[in-house]
Amino acid sequence: MKKHVLGLICLIGLPLLATAQQEGMAFPPARVQVATAELRDMAPVVEVSGTVVSLNDSRIATEVEGVITWLAEVGDEVEAGEVIARIEPRLMQVALTRARANVARLEADLRYRERQLARAEELAASNNASANLLDESRTNRDQVLHQLEDARAQFERAEGDLARTRIRAAFAGHVTQRLASVGEFLSVGEDVLRLVDTRRKEIILPAPIALTEFVKPEQPVAVHYSGVERRHPVRAVVPVGDAVSRVVEIRLRASDSDWLVGTPVQVSLPNGSAVTAVAVPRDALVERGGAAYVYRVTDDGAAEQVTANITSTVGMWVAIADGIEAGDQVIVRGAERLQPGQPVEIIDTP
Repeated sequence: MKKHVLGLICLIGLPLLATAQQEGMAFPPARVQVATAELRDMAPVVEVSGTVVSLNDSRIATEVEGVITWLAEVGDEVEAGEVIARIEPRLMQVALTRARANVARLEADLRYRERQLARAEELAASNNASANLLDESRTNRDQVLHQLEDARAQFERAEGDLARTRIRAAFAGHVTQRLASVGEFLSVGEDVLRLVDTRRKEIILPAPIALTEFVKPEQPVAVHYSGVERRHPVRAVVPVGDAVSRVVEIRLRASDSDWLVGTPVQVSLPNGSAVTAVAVPRDALVERGGAAYVYRVTDDGAAEQVTANITSTVGMWVAIADGIEAGDQVIVRGAERLQPGQPVEIIDTP
């Protein structure tokens, strides 16, 4: 008897449930996230692999020889002009002291030679000195002048050598590699550290020469990696192609991004003329039964199912031919279990 009653309830309940599902009345409001459909210039694109590179990636070398006494650590962030390594300065300090003393000696000698020349000129004026004495006094003064000039240059060099025992960062960035160790004696020109500019970055990619017709400087293109998409402007299309591979180098500005140097990215480059179309994020697409749909939020807060007639895809955006207008709110999270006409509660807008 109980089985017959349960069967009767099921027979009566199933049609009612199906009707309720069709009308969207039997379901509580679904919590969803939405995005706004936009008018975008959509062009056929080709995906090209690129890499984030630094504009400055240098091996910092010594300019004076000596023993390394300190090095910055790998991973340290430094500003331009900041000390990143030190060399034992004792020998440079000795050279500077000697150069300073030599300058002082020659300055005193110059004052003596100038007094001698002045006396010779006075005597020559009263015919009490020969022309040879005057010439000799002037020559001695000039020789000391030249020696003093050379001594001052040696002093400046010694002063510079002492300053160069403190190796400074040529630009702001991060220390990525130590190429020497504390206690090593290095000659002039030997590498100490590798410094990478992590602020000034670009994206470099090879592209077929045929694409240069559609890629222009300052044109923004979609760049994506690991599900994240950003748009970066083209800085330059290098106007020289490779004769073998038939590709050119394209560079995108990326200093305002948080992409890490070395990140492999995919870049969507146009390979045809752009057409303005209504576009929605790719996350708004829902596939059911072999077809793709988009759920639009109606004015009364319900989910309206719209067949996605996709005309083109650019990066994380897809162009929809009809059914969606610019400014419509489309559901990008929580649409998988929605039923047409079901009320929705918007919890966030990414």
